Amino acid sequence: MSGVVLSDAQMGMFKVLRPMNNFQEVYQGQAGTIPIAFPCDLDPNAGDDGYDANLLVGVAVPLGGRLLIQIPMTIDQYVVEPDYQYQFIWRTRNQAAVVEAIAAGRQPSAYHLPSEAFGRKEIQTGPATTERFFIPAASDVEVFEQAEPGGGAATLNVKQQRYVPQITVPWVKPLLPTGSGGVWQQGVYQFSSNVNCSGPTFAPLWTDAGGDELLILCYKIASDVAWDFAGVDQGFSNTYGNNDGGLPFNPNIGIIVSSGTMGG
Repeated sequence: MSGVVLSDAQMGMFKVLRPMNNFQEVYQGQAGTIPIAFPCDLDPNAGDDGYDANLLVGVAVPLGGRLLIQIPMTIDQYVVEPDYQYQFIWRTRNQAAVVEAIAAGRQPSAYHLPSEAFGRKEIQTGPATTERFFIPAASDVEVFEQAEPGGGAATLNVKQQRYVPQITVPWVKPLLPTGSGGVWQQGVYQFSSNVNCSGPTFAPLWTDAGGDELLILCYKIASDVAWDFAGVDQGFSNTYGNNDGGLPFNPNIGIIVSSGTMGG
């Protein structure tokens, strides 16, 4: 065992979170205020009794567990485009979803709401078909402490939080014994040997799971500009899609998420 380092960290295999396969066709020309979801599909219960027909799917995470979320920089050919921000959305499920999953032969996910009771109806005076299970959602937040008050209670403002991945210092290739520049990353973008594509471009973020399921939303920073994957958003298309039709579809590139526990 000489030279082997043992760790107390117990992290799972990475999951790749991607937008829907046809996001470029669906979002082209849409308002820049509309975010793109990672992942984007219907929840298995969507449309069932007690569930909205458009309920989004979530990625199962262990409530309170440690998550490592790596977000790639968007790069258009060689040009880095830090034009997007990401929001982590959490959802807590109730026991009803687990019971229905088992009855339907699906793998049940974790839940931390013990009740199968309904929340508010979709239409308060409507029929029983408007009943909706209580499934609360939350967003990552940042807490800001204000200046010391002259009197009264101290105020802590809680703001919803978004992350903007940026490459502040470009990758500089170390030299190999041959004198050639070394490549650390490949297969994420076209032109892996390019200096912006061959070095570290993923932003690793550590956070605690705030629910039973995770959804990541990506927003345009310039929200007043429509989505345009042949123009200002071609870098987004190049990274997550098909570069406005110039590349084949690749299911392996997206936001990668691992969950588990960290040893002391």
